[in-house]
Amino acid sequence: MSLSSTFSESTRGADVLTPAQRDQFDALVAACALVANADGWVTRDERGHMLERMRGLPALSRFGFEDALEAFEALDRRFQVSPEKAQADAETTIRRLRGRTEASRSLVNSASAVASADGGLDAEEREVLLRICAILALDPVQFDLETRERRR
Repeated sequence: MSLSSTFSESTRGADVLTPAQRDQFDALVAACALVANADGWVTRDERGHMLERMRGLPALSRFGFEDALEAFEALDRRFQVSPEKAQADAETTIRRLRGRTEASRSLVNSASAVASADGGLDAEEREVLLRICAILALDPVQFDLETRERRR
């Protein structure tokens, strides 16, 4: 079950997305929701900054911001009801990109941009980004989330 079909059944671009593109769309929305909910809640200011940052993501330009926003809002509501289940579903969705290096790197770069939307990267957001890197089997050093020295 994809996030875009579950949360955005009226998605205008859904009919033209290939399965690989749908996976990338779903994973991007899931990563944005994970980052936004990293500290357990999303304030109005955080939401505004994050949505502006999402609007500027090159990856979303292919899918349509309004469709992504609709899917994000639906997933964010799930975080409010059942954070553990929503997190598990989001991570499962992200895992579909594992092995697709370009799509995975784009996802982490986009999630990092969303995480810094409020002016910085806090510890909880960094942990979410590290978890996403682990899910996708990517080295967090390449995203400046860790240094080689710190890993020793």
